Amino acid sequence: MLPRLASSGSPVPRSAPAARSRRTRIGGIFLGAALSSVASAQLTSPVPSAELGQIRCSATALAPLVRIEGTGELVGDIAIRCENSGPGRRFEPSGFLVVDLAVSLSAGIANQSGFGLGADVTDAVLVVNEKSCLASTSERLFSDCGASGSTVQDPMLGRLSSASPGMLLWSGVALPIPGAAIGSESARAVPLEDCAGRYAVPGGCHPTTTSVRLTNIRVNAAEAGVGGDARSGAIPIEAVVSMSSGGGSVVLDAGTLPVAHAAPGISAHARPVQAGRLCSEGEAFGEVRIFEGFASAFKAAGGQSLEPGRPGWMDDYYPTAAGAAAQPSPTRVRIGLFAIPEGVSVAAPAAPACASEGRPARLRLGLVEGASASGLGGAVVSGEPAPDVPLTVSETAEAFAVYEVLAADPSALEECRIQFRLTPAASDGPAIRGGRVTVDASLAPLGPAAGSGPLGAVPRFVAPERVPRPSFPVGECGTTLFFPFVTNQTTFDTAVVLVNTSADPLGTRYQPGSCSLTFHGAGLDGEQSATFRRTVEIDAGEQVAFRLSSGNAARGVDPLPDFQGYLVAQCSFQYAHGFAFVTEQVGGASVLAQGYLAEVVSQSAESARSDPAP
Repeated sequence: MLPRLASSGSPVPRSAPAARSRRTRIGGIFLGAALSSVASAQLTSPVPSAELGQIRCSATALAPLVRIEGTGELVGDIAIRCENSGPGRRFEPSGFLVVDLAVSLSAGIANQSGFGLGADVTDAVLVVNEKSCLASTSERLFSDCGASGSTVQDPMLGRLSSASPGMLLWSGVALPIPGAAIGSESARAVPLEDCAGRYAVPGGCHPTTTSVRLTNIRVNAAEAGVGGDARSGAIPIEAVVSMSSGGGSVVLDAGTLPVAHAAPGISAHARPVQAGRLCSEGEAFGEVRIFEGFASAFKAAGGQSLEPGRPGWMDDYYPTAAGAAAQPSPTRVRIGLFAIPEGVSVAAPAAPACASEGRPARLRLGLVEGASASGLGGAVVSGEPAPDVPLTVSETAEAFAVYEVLAADPSALEECRIQFRLTPAASDGPAIRGGRVTVDASLAPLGPAAGSGPLGAVPRFVAPERVPRPSFPVGECGTTLFFPFVTNQTTFDTAVVLVNTSADPLGTRYQPGSCSLTFHGAGLDGEQSATFRRTVEIDAGEQVAFRLSSGNAARGVDPLPDFQGYLVAQCSFQYAHGFAFVTEQVGGASVLAQGYLAEVVSQSAESARSDPAP
């Protein structure tokens, strides 16, 4: 006997069939005998509703690409198809069987939960025979909504398993018996004449095939392992589906099903653009080129969907129950810049140029002002034409820009070129020592590592570990001069000349600036003296001269009596040159003189940031 459903705790009585004429009964006997012989000959085909064999179901799944950086990725639907087949026994007047379903996933469940229905109720949805009308509970309900009316249960929300964190449960599902007389929660069906040999008659029989679809399941794809190279291949995310009934009348043929393949959603390259113009023109560009890892990895804002089981690639489904769910938000892209050379300011374009493969580009990015370091908050820069926006460079020489996907083509691979404008921070600022700016491009908002956040919580991405990261060089914008020997001991003295030769008839940009003078040496008695520092301003085309013995009070250079050692002059402009002239005075007359040109020394940003010697 099949399991019976109770109404108000009591078994529902079976309705007696209506009286039929002798001719009708005889015709039914012949027809039933004919169908019985067909069923015996073809045991694998659906049998008449007057017999219940073993209901055999099979499961298949879609396996779309999802972003391996994502902590709330929508996997493919799981479709279950059931037929009434095999040798049967006498049909009981029931329209459906009660079954339980479970789905175990190889990545953590990341669905929204709660909605005023209980902490374990999620927005993962089970849809029977495509009755996708509004659902708001995890209990079995019948209503008149949808194409199937009250003959099929409403969509049901999945629950989280308390025994396994990676499992979703649907308990007490009303599975229509394929080809059987229609029944409901409140009224039992009688084997109608239409069901004696005809299928899918409106109001009479269920279809000969019952479909169940599990949809809107979200997972923490980052638990599959964040990859760095889009060419490294995708990692499968798998599901195991099980179905059981009280009487053991249902068998599900389903092994391990791939429901998604996780692949990097973004990659990036970097290169300099007119890097040598930072000093000569006062401006240069570093280009970061971002690539969509696969079509639909960049998602624009979507509307909230209230139709269960119909979330599009940009939509999310939320049950209409107590509690407000967050509106689906578009993908953001976070560009981090590291090891920015001292003295360099950075500005980001508000609307970078985007392209698509083989078709007009639909991808549009908008710069977000006021976003946090993780990419949350802020507002997209508006206005036409939108100017470049200066970025804040931290004390650790880092800056970041956040872009929001305003539009995208879900069927095409797309890319954008983001040209960051580099300028000297100030005309009287420190010399730009040059170096390499390292770039990190990631989807945003960024959050904690995989598995450490609450269910369904934002942010939605983790930062990938990419080695090596792309970078672009920034040329040195300044001059370091080295004077190996300067002295003002006993009868010797040294004259020093510094020249700013950025003024010339060759079209060179004037670069007014300053030179920071650092004297390293010893006193008259050979003891190690303190390091002395002086700063002198030098305009383009100017020169400054001073003696160690007397200095140059007009230019802010104090004398250094009894000093002997070497001098390093760090100038914030190109084309600095220096000359030193060492003389010996005896009785007011010069008895010895020697001059030399200062050595021009290159210094990288890395060496400039190394720890000083004790």
